[in-house]
Amino acid sequence: MADSYIDPRETLIYGAFAREQFAAVCVGLVPALDGAVKFASSEQAKADAAMKEVLDRQPAAAAIEGDPQAEARDSLVRFGKYVESIKGAPVAVAEFFDREAPSVAARRRLTKLVALVKHVAQKIEHHKAHLRDHKTWLEEFRSHHETLSSMDTAAREHKVAGAMLRPELAAARESWLTVYTANKALITGLLRHAGRIELLPLVFDDLAEQHRTTGVSDEAPVKPADPIGDQPTG
Repeated sequence: MADSYIDPRETLIYGAFAREQFAAVCVGLVPALDGAVKFASSEQAKADAAMKEVLDRQPAAAAIEGDPQAEARDSLVRFGKYVESIKGAPVAVAEFFDREAPSVAARRRLTKLVALVKHVAQKIEHHKAHLRDHKTWLEEFRSHHETLSSMDTAAREHKVAGAMLRPELAAARESWLTVYTANKALITGLLRHAGRIELLPLVFDDLAEQHRTTGVSDEAPVKPADPIGDQPTG
């Protein structure tokens, strides 16, 4: 199941990310199924293009001065390179970005960028003894967090205000979700054949553990079977 919180404009981010990961993660895992991966990528590209066509006809959102997300992403990539350049490698890059490369983590959507820049700032504070330029970096990431948090709050308020989607946009989103969910099922099967089902959240970003909602599961509920011994008798 796809993340129920994917809004129309986020579909383009999730779709593009999935297509990139189809090629980077899935191709070659089970060579006999590479054709299926290419089919999934092609169908996702068509769904993304159809969604973009509808979105392009919608009223533009309020303009924001500069590009705070791009600036934060640039800082994340530069900081990753800085940490790797420190002589003796006293702190691992994974301390700040877990298992992801900084360039991959930096592509996350706004909500996750807010959490990421906050996490990096906290880790800089924790490891400041090993980071000669920690004051400059800390100031930079705290500034990003403040700006992005304000943007995220405004986006959420806008999302609530626009809860009643235009019929055309709502229909387009449902069509996109149908393809995205079908591709998720296809890739799930592929990864199970490869014995690598743990890679699924690396392909479909809405499954990433960092922003899962408490009480929400991507698995369909399974109705427990009646115990054999409790079957009614005639």
